[in-house]
Amino acid sequence: MPEGKVATPGKALWLLLLALSLVRVVEVEGGGQRAYLALFPWEEARVEFLNSVTGRPVLLEFRPFFRFQDFRAYTDPETEAYYTGGVYPWNQALARERRQELVYCSELGLALRLGGRWFRAQEGCLRLRLLFPP
Repeated sequence: MPEGKVATPGKALWLLLLALSLVRVVEVEGGGQRAYLALFPWEEARVEFLNSVTGRPVLLEFRPFFRFQDFRAYTDPETEAYYTGGVYPWNQALARERRQELVYCSELGLALRLGGRWFRAQEGCLRLRLLFPP
């Protein structure tokens, strides 16, 4: 290197750092098993289950931006009223949520799709933790 010149990171290093900054590392735990997934912030996650009181299906969708966020729920009006007491719009409340950890439990069973993989729990829980970014 010529005298007086300072080495600077190459374009490849900057691209690698940019790519790594987009990766979200998520831990999924349930049923005595643990999995680690690398996701992008625009990937959609979903949780599907039957409400044990109404017996109707519930679908929750969200994304792993800097926290688990961008939540949206899909269900029938009776089941939504079960969760909200009929007092407020559920999706408006969910849209404000930002969580680093989620725990979903179900007596009837639930399915979680994250990063193209399905995880299931019957009479138990699934726990998700966003490990990176911290």
